[in-house]
Amino acid sequence: MPSAGKKAEDHFNKAIEVAKEIGAKGTLGQAYLDLGLLHKAKGKTDQAREYITKAIQVLDQCETEVFLKQAKEALASLE
Repeated sequence: MPSAGKKAEDHFNKAIEVAKEIGAKGTLGQAYLDLGLLHKAKGKTDQAREYITKAIQVLDQCETEVFLKQAKEALASLE
């Protein structure tokens, strides 16, 4: 399913857009993390690092420890 990755990316980008519009920082952080993990799975480490770093910044503000821990572990795995 070559188009599945593209569809997932489109959905994550839409979630990011909507989360920004409504100020849902927790959802925004999760969407950034998921998009970063998608790029990691596709071997796009630079893009993965970019989105996971954004996730960490947003999730740190929200104090959502579980997702923040996941994001930090994902970023460390790219090093």
